[in-house]
Amino acid sequence: MPRCTPLFALLFAALTSTTASANVPRTPTSPSQPPSDAAMDAAHAAYAQQWDTAIEQSRSGNTLAALIAMERLMDNPLLADFDAERRGRAAQIAGWTAAMQKQPALARRYLQLALLALPGDASILTTLVSLDLNDDQPAAAVEHLTQALARADSPLAIDHHTVSYLQYHLREQPAQRMALLQALFDNGWKSAGTEPTGLWLELATLQADNGRGDAIPTTLARIDTPAELIRLRSDKRFDRYVDRHDARFDPVKAAQRHLDALRVSGLLDGDLDARLVDFSSTLLMLDRNEEVLGLTDTLAEAAAEGQSPSAANAEWLAWLLNSRIAALRRLGRTDEVLATAKLAARIGALGPDGLEHQMNVAFVLSSLGQAQEAGAAIATLTDLSGYGRAAQAVIQFAAARQRGDAAAAAAARAVIIAQRRDARLFHREMLLEEGDLDGAAAVLIEQLRSPLERSDALASLQDMRVYPSLPGDVRIDSAWRALKQRADVQAEVSRVGRIERYDLVGSATSR
Repeated sequence: MPRCTPLFALLFAALTSTTASANVPRTPTSPSQPPSDAAMDAAHAAYAQQWDTAIEQSRSGNTLAALIAMERLMDNPLLADFDAERRGRAAQIAGWTAAMQKQPALARRYLQLALLALPGDASILTTLVSLDLNDDQPAAAVEHLTQALARADSPLAIDHHTVSYLQYHLREQPAQRMALLQALFDNGWKSAGTEPTGLWLELATLQADNGRGDAIPTTLARIDTPAELIRLRSDKRFDRYVDRHDARFDPVKAAQRHLDALRVSGLLDGDLDARLVDFSSTLLMLDRNEEVLGLTDTLAEAAAEGQSPSAANAEWLAWLLNSRIAALRRLGRTDEVLATAKLAARIGALGPDGLEHQMNVAFVLSSLGQAQEAGAAIATLTDLSGYGRAAQAVIQFAAARQRGDAAAAAAARAVIIAQRRDARLFHREMLLEEGDLDGAAAVLIEQLRSPLERSDALASLQDMRVYPSLPGDVRIDSAWRALKQRADVQAEVSRVGRIERYDLVGSATSR
């Protein structure tokens, strides 16, 4: 399950685009309270100055003092003399400040007052999204975000983890999920500055499954990345729209085009961001592993020496190190793979994806044939989603089987079975670990028949360039290859899609 820790930095970003000052004109705009003399004029000026001071306190981090002042200011009748824009912004930042002080009811009251002043304002609605997430109200967050996207006059600065979390929340609600994706698409939203082609593929898939074929060509026009093109080509739902003989839909050519575009847009400014991670991932697809090492050598050395990036850079540095792990593994430098995975986990802990990198250490240990160490590493992880618990259990299952601990294996198996609806991937991997090809085939066929999971299943079945399996993966990779060749699996693939061969390396590397 995608994780999302609601970050009020999102609100701060929205608020910094609004006017910081609460100053009002010398002549009040409310006809109900006309100024009678210079004293009233001075009262308005003093009131506006108090707002400026409180807003500055809030933005500088002193939200407790700011909220104390803002509660008094919000109750002052002079607030009615602000014009609608300033009244709305004052209430908005008061709501944000109350949220920072963990007073959600007060925050929501102030934000609703802000919307009364500025109906449908995208910035206020975006502020409500973060409050909804902090209150664990994803349905309200979806509603407010969809409204904000529709009303915004430019792409909204919505964190990609927030979008991932809401997409997961809507996984069983295709109509609502399609509406949110369409709103993001129409808004021109970018994921950490990059075109979210994976989300647009999900949108196109929902359009295909829900009678919106007329919208698919427009959606596909924004999909030009190699992994997504492979998925389009493999899925018969898109046969009407994808000419597999057209260079536009050639994944190898697309990978090179994408690499060139990223080099121009991302590398020239030297920023450590999502574009650089995308660049490294595309190099890996093209099997240009030495270039990945060259790209990450200096960064890895600095991290190994104990240097820590900013929180903003930690997310992307950790994923760059993850690309480095794959390159080292392919070049046979397996003695460096585990150390780099641990380095990525240390750096990743400074960003929003720390748990994924901690889990990756366990999966690396398992692939290296160190099953017991993998089980010990992953046992320390707590507060996991159902999907995360299944991932944890599949590592523990393999470790228990290796040491002959039937009770521990049964306990891990029970966890996986309990989560199999949301984690069919790990259910299938467990069955492969057991050597139960009949059971694994049944799960894979179920995935192929699922509109939601078909794309992932077909992608995993494509014939890519592969490397020899690592010691801990030899048996399960062999079982996977046998599974692919089964007549029942091949028949279901032929019904819903196809398997093609590509001169690219997939993310699984040895499959």
